[in-house]
Amino acid sequence: MFEQFKNLLKLQKEAKKIQSELRNLIIEAEGEGGKVKIEMNGEQKILKIDIDESLLSPSNKQRLEKIILNTIAEASKAVQKIIAQKGKSMLGDFSNFLK
Repeated sequence: MFEQFKNLLKLQKEAKKIQSELRNLIIEAEGEGGKVKIEMNGEQKILKIDIDESLLSPSNKQRLEKIILNTIAEASKAVQKIIAQKGKSMLGDFSNFLK
């Protein structure tokens, strides 16, 4: 029983470490050939949006909205992939505990 509690504390410590790593991780996604850039951290918070001035016209509004949404989705998928990899790694280390 004590060993399981010890493993649980170890798992909790590892989870906090991964959470901190994700907070500091920055993913950049580009859309429209680099004319739209989105920076997102590992907690999926958008940190920065950079839009090339050539896209900033009223006639481009709908197109720009779609580009931004697609670029955010791309960044989010990249972050989710990293989260899944880190989660698998963490759970793999503690697979005996989970049995």
